[in-house]
Amino acid sequence: MVKRSITRVSDGLVRLVNVCVVLLASVMLAAIGWQVTLRYLFNRPPSWTEELALLCFTWTMLLMMALGVRQAFHARIDLLLDRLPAPWAQRLENVIGLLTLFFGGYLALGGWRYMAETATSTSAAIAYPIYMLHGAAPVCGALVAWFALELLVTQPQRQDTPLPELAK
Repeated sequence: MVKRSITRVSDGLVRLVNVCVVLLASVMLAAIGWQVTLRYLFNRPPSWTEELALLCFTWTMLLMMALGVRQAFHARIDLLLDRLPAPWAQRLENVIGLLTLFFGGYLALGGWRYMAETATSTSAAIAYPIYMLHGAAPVCGALVAWFALELLVTQPQRQDTPLPELAK
């Protein structure tokens, strides 16, 4: 029951993050396209487009990092895990999951503190509150921690599989 609830919440979060990533990437590409068009056609690029693109890029990359934890498309080397007996490989998987969970929590807490420190600042060109930019870190950290927790709770147990014979 707990596994199913965690998975259901995670599935909803993934759908929400996917929509946000598509919207943010679209806005970023539109801003960059507008900047390039105005620069090359009129030699007068607007100052706000670069700042908006940076805001969208930051959120897009950090949200994608969290999705990478959930969907395991982040960089990972399984060379050692594949060579260990199943119980040891499972233990190592759990240690990696716990480290990922702690990293997400640290990013969320540290990002929250930094966001609070810069809460009164505004961006230079658009003058949006700078916590909108710095808020990506605690949101991403919380998502990473949640998805790591989900993987720890729902991951299947490893089975011993014989290593393939090397060609002679």
